[in-house]
Amino acid sequence: MIRKHACRSAATALTALALWNCSGDSRAESPLDTIQIGETAKVALNLDYSETPLLDSLVLDCFGPDTLHFVNSAENNSFNLDVFPSENWTFKAKLYANGALMQEGDVTTAIDAGATVNLKIPMHALVGFVYVKIPIGFGNPAGIKKGEMILTSKDETFTYPMIFDSDSVSFTSDELKLNREYQITIAMQDESGKPIFSLNDKFTLDENTPIPSFQIESLRSKIALAIELAKEVNVHVSLKLPATKRVPAKNDIVVSEFFVWTNAKDSSQYNFVELYNGSTDTLILDKCSLGKTSNASGAAEIATLELPPNEVLVVGDHETADIAGFYMHTEKMPAFGKSSGSLVLQCNGNILDSLYYGKADTLHNAPLPVGSSSATAPKSLQLNIGLWNKRGEPDSWCTDTPTPGVISACGN
Repeated sequence: MIRKHACRSAATALTALALWNCSGDSRAESPLDTIQIGETAKVALNLDYSETPLLDSLVLDCFGPDTLHFVNSAENNSFNLDVFPSENWTFKAKLYANGALMQEGDVTTAIDAGATVNLKIPMHALVGFVYVKIPIGFGNPAGIKKGEMILTSKDETFTYPMIFDSDSVSFTSDELKLNREYQITIAMQDESGKPIFSLNDKFTLDENTPIPSFQIESLRSKIALAIELAKEVNVHVSLKLPATKRVPAKNDIVVSEFFVWTNAKDSSQYNFVELYNGSTDTLILDKCSLGKTSNASGAAEIATLELPPNEVLVVGDHETADIAGFYMHTEKMPAFGKSSGSLVLQCNGNILDSLYYGKADTLHNAPLPVGSSSATAPKSLQLNIGLWNKRGEPDSWCTDTPTPGVISACGN
């Protein structure tokens, strides 16, 4: 059985992203408890928002009996504040992304001891930016060597270089003015300057409807402050890569995660092997198998399947699995060793990937680590996909909670 779910986390789309706009309101409710005037009110700031590429920080400045300054990163989503009741508190919020001040807003209010206050800071966008990511496949088979992105608006023209990152390239603009139409041109060439990919399109960079919220919730005087941010404006730009359908070759498809340490006491665990198509072509998986050795006897056969570029196939011994990517159930998953063993992927008689994990021996001086069958904290073996060409080295892998169908960047 093969299933495909629309959700997946590996970055495969060509997308231009721009930032944002907000609106809000404020209201006050009756006191719920009693706090003596002059005592501090403990305020907790909880941030709840959709993560945006290149988001840097949210800065909150508080002006009242005290002057407070707080900086929040995308990884840390909580603040704790001690504030005194006052007739005049001003909260100023600033959102930074891609190294620039993108949004700001402020609100002034009285905070009474024992009061329950709910506030929202209306944010407005100042500038935006464009971020484009293009998958180019493992090893850059198209031979892309240089490229640039040009943005033109009215009488202004901006040029940005191409940045390489593993199996993709990206372009990132500086801050851009809002409420403008931009002409975008992307060109990529090989080493001799021969054009490989090109794109010409238009988009408008402007503000959008707010959805995420940043909450400040009081622990004692019940103060809640919400910083309402807008959802990012997604400008989708199509760029068709010259993909074909073919059988896979070595370094086209790799084992990106596997879990063979199931615990019989945990019915939710199942053995699986995750495969990632790192090429720019659709691979026809026919006469492919997963085994413990190069001998195909006793291996798990992979049903005929067309795997698109940058997509994931998970082969497992569980009848169904609600995962991102494609899932194929097999009743003949080999009994891979738990303390040590080999995993071999081959198609049409050719070995495409081979891994050894566990104990060192005369043939394997630096084996990959092993996972864990703990019923409370199982660990699979996951490849840092950015190190795909060094996947035979143990430092290219990590052990973590199994994530079948989700490409890892462990260690980053």
